[in-house]
Amino acid sequence: MGRKRSIDRDGLMQAVECVARRCGVSGLSIDAVAKEAGVSKSSVVYDCESKAGLLAAFTRYQLDQHRENFDEAFARHEGQPNAWLRALIDEFRTAPTDEDIAMALLISAGMGENAECRDIMRQELCRDAERVAAEADEPRKMLRALLTLHGMAFLEYFGFHRFDDQTRKEILDDLMVIAESDKGAPRPD
Repeated sequence: MGRKRSIDRDGLMQAVECVARRCGVSGLSIDAVAKEAGVSKSSVVYDCESKAGLLAAFTRYQLDQHRENFDEAFARHEGQPNAWLRALIDEFRTAPTDEDIAMALLISAGMGENAECRDIMRQELCRDAERVAAEADEPRKMLRALLTLHGMAFLEYFGFHRFDDQTRKEILDDLMVIAESDKGAPRPD
């Protein structure tokens, strides 16, 4: 049976994940991903151009998956003061799974090898900080809450510490109280 002629994007990203888990980011290659996905190497080159492009595509893909979940959380808070921060807090109420941690480590390794991956993550985190500050009446206070949330995420997603469910709930409830205590940025008349 011949190789597929067109690339299924989800299948390609799953192949990237499989190869990276098996061989690490340093063992990730266009050839290995093509074989894993059952497509020609030239198809992967056409779609992603290079290993760096493959890592960037994988990082974007993972962020897109995250954004879909975030959009649901944001919809629950839309129209409320500090909706972006509230949604971020809600998104972290479920502890990261071993799978989530593995993906975070994979993306982190990609950022170490690839400036484009770092730029993608930098833009994502800057967007969060800018949005949180723009929605707040007291931007510094809301940014401190965001930093606390990112610090908690850093500890857990990089496997440095796992919070028990009760501690997680209490910390996130405290952060939500902070988000709710701010009346939000003045609305234009």
